[in-house]
Amino acid sequence: MTMSFTDPGEVVLSGANPYMILFEKEDGPPATLVSLWHVEFSAAGDGSALYVKGDVTGGVPRIYTDNIALARFIQTELYANNAAPFGLFADLAIDAVDAEFERSGDARSFVTERVASATDDVSLSWYDFLPAFKGASAPNPDGGAKHGHYALYFPSRGVRLAVNGVVAKGALRPRLRDGRESMSGGLALAETWIRPVTS
Repeated sequence: MTMSFTDPGEVVLSGANPYMILFEKEDGPPATLVSLWHVEFSAAGDGSALYVKGDVTGGVPRIYTDNIALARFIQTELYANNAAPFGLFADLAIDAVDAEFERSGDARSFVTERVASATDDVSLSWYDFLPAFKGASAPNPDGGAKHGHYALYFPSRGVRLAVNGVVAKGALRPRLRDGRESMSGGLALAETWIRPVTS
């Protein structure tokens, strides 16, 4: 028997969201956070935005975007309402710098992204992918997650981040997600965020 399911919530954003969470110490907190968005649908239109914080930014969070309205929408709609681990990017005092985005490769082998602003050249790469899987997360307001989301995940065993030629320190951590081998970095494609309908 064929089963079907239609989420009753409101779609607020859909696109791709490659990410990296790098660690310098085995039992320490994240040293570098990277969240890159290529959005195809949102209330603020389409476009791209990169949120990054780590040793290559001097520990200061930075935002690069080709649609500032979209960058702010991601901050106020997603980061402000879904805290871990990227909630620090919800701060609207972080400057959003105009940038151009260029992508090469695909999930069969590698993906490289170049983000160029007037002052910075950011290079990001993901490679050596594990088998893909479809994942979903339900809203959990008590745990700091007010939205649900779905995505096609390609966990990456290898990543590289460089800003103006300086390569970020740290490494990915292996993870298990419902028994599936995963990593703290990879591609999240067809990522769709849902706001639950409240009565």
